[in-house]
Amino acid sequence: MRLRRADGPVHLLRAYLIRGFSNGNNTYRDGLKLNGLANTSDTAFIERVEVLKGPAAMLYGRIQPGGMVNFVTKRPQEEAAYSMQEQFGSWGLSRTTIDATGPLDKEKTLLYRVIGVYDRADDFIDFRHRDNGSVLARLAWRPIEQFEANLSFQYDHLQTANRVSYGQMVPALAQSFAVPGFVGRPAGLPRNWTQLDPKWYDEFPDVMEHILVAADWTYRFDNQWSVTNRFHYNHADEMQYYLLSRGYNLTTGQMNRKLIWSCGYSDMYYLNLYVNGEVETGPLKHKLLFGFDYLWYHQVYKDDNPPGTPPAGFPLQPIPALNVWAPNYSGIDYYSLHGFIGQGSGNLLSRSNQINFGYYVQDDISYEDFIHFLIGGRYDAAFDRGTEIFGATQSAAGAQCYPFCDGHYNPSWKGNRTERKISPNGGLLVKLNESFSIYASYSESFSNSNAAAQSADATPFKPQEGQQFEVGAKASLFDGRMTGSIAAFDIYLSNILTPDPRFPNSSFQIAAGKVRNRGVELDVAGQITNNISIIGSYTNSDAIVLKSNITGTGAILGKRWPGIPRHAGNLWVKYDTASGGKEGFTFGGGFYANGERQGNTTNSWQLPAYVRFDAMVGYRFVLQNVPIEAQLNVMNIADTKYLESSDGALNAAYGAPRTFVGSLKVKF
Repeated sequence: MRLRRADGPVHLLRAYLIRGFSNGNNTYRDGLKLNGLANTSDTAFIERVEVLKGPAAMLYGRIQPGGMVNFVTKRPQEEAAYSMQEQFGSWGLSRTTIDATGPLDKEKTLLYRVIGVYDRADDFIDFRHRDNGSVLARLAWRPIEQFEANLSFQYDHLQTANRVSYGQMVPALAQSFAVPGFVGRPAGLPRNWTQLDPKWYDEFPDVMEHILVAADWTYRFDNQWSVTNRFHYNHADEMQYYLLSRGYNLTTGQMNRKLIWSCGYSDMYYLNLYVNGEVETGPLKHKLLFGFDYLWYHQVYKDDNPPGTPPAGFPLQPIPALNVWAPNYSGIDYYSLHGFIGQGSGNLLSRSNQINFGYYVQDDISYEDFIHFLIGGRYDAAFDRGTEIFGATQSAAGAQCYPFCDGHYNPSWKGNRTERKISPNGGLLVKLNESFSIYASYSESFSNSNAAAQSADATPFKPQEGQQFEVGAKASLFDGRMTGSIAAFDIYLSNILTPDPRFPNSSFQIAAGKVRNRGVELDVAGQITNNISIIGSYTNSDAIVLKSNITGTGAILGKRWPGIPRHAGNLWVKYDTASGGKEGFTFGGGFYANGERQGNTTNSWQLPAYVRFDAMVGYRFVLQNVPIEAQLNVMNIADTKYLESSDGALNAAYGAPRTFVGSLKVKF
């Protein structure tokens, strides 16, 4: 499994790779789905990160076949506790976190927790900044032992210059089969290089205002049966201004650039209700789960996304080309750009709407706790009103409402028909003894809707569907202090989207037909001794395109899927001189390793393999009855220059150089 760890004090905005496939920028927060603009949660709010794979993950809804990521947020505590943490580090990092929790009454039936974060920093990429503030407030009510209810409110104000995925676009040099031995690689530019401009943050900062209101309650009928209901409402307002590549000339080094801007808002309601309990039928025990969930998501955009070459009669934006080898950051006519945006500010470009009803059931049948047989599934009824285009029909020959919309309704299509899908899953686990077990499982998925994606001919995409086969073994070692597992998986994903290789520097996508990822995965975590703990994983993957209708220079049949290395692994080891004690030192170290990855679907350029080493040292002590924790983290301690990711088309982005983050935390 590959899951990027949030090493830095940032909001979790990225998509995650689980068994080779992206989760599509969809994650879960306390078991409830987040997607689109509202996919945000500060690391200060997170208690732990859960990664669910196989049949257990499929019950949560429309997800990728590899699995899902669920962020479990911090809950109120019965004992009063207060803390303040200050973090500082490379590129002017300054981050303050305040956390307060405790009871509001003597009986401890009403508990609270409030966490506030202010985070600002520059970046290793030139001209990038962030200035973020977030707060989480939570109440828990426990009037009787059988009942508990929670209410939470989260507010985020996020301000950056070109979000993470577009902060740096290092152009790729495609493989030339006419030159023997030439392998396609990204251009060897400095790590701080960017297509951005020094004044971009001042003139066009990305600003998001995000509000989340969540509630849940649980009633336990007895020790065996309970009912739980969860709900949240998400709202996000966002202004995005991206300065992106319009194309790169390999001979001259000139990169044409363009402004993509959007003003959008989204609203999302998500609800689930489930009942679980236990019954016995003769020698068999059943753990039953019955549930229902509902999602309603609506998004509206005002924006402009010009193509690589504007249609006849439309002028170029007033943004000069940039020589990537000798960049001269000047000459942008910001006055004209503001006027350009102002002309289209009152015009609606697109809107989309998703509605999904899901019903699920599961029965975990066990015999003498020796054999477990799991059977279950979901039924989904989903309507996806995809991106309705206003003002211009989206096509390869034209532009997506370029240079701005005229306000007239002219939808290219009105969305997919209602899709109905039954997704079964099942598994068998046999305990060989108290420490070792073997298992096999099968699951199907009905995941990303693809409704908002853009095709060159305005044809709607069908939803993604997947199948996963898995066999493996699990072990519990050192009296349960450590767990280990090995799994062999075979995943098939249909209708997965990727940038259209026929139209570079555009937002058009294609459905890849069918992609298979076959591999082996090893995981280990736990305590070797009272002082030493480890966590690590290794994955061997073989991800290729099995079916595709694209022919010619853009053909992808038989190609490796981009971004997935054949070999990937990580290991982290921590030593605590006084585990569980109030005073002591902590030392940690580890590495992340990725093999060569394809940069695009045609496999014409690659991201080289790399190994990155991290380390930390911490010291905790008590000063006048006040616990204090000091820590220093160093990421990429060897200052390895490596390329972290690609956009699946023509550009790559560097991983961060050596980064220092120090912190001082005081508990009251």
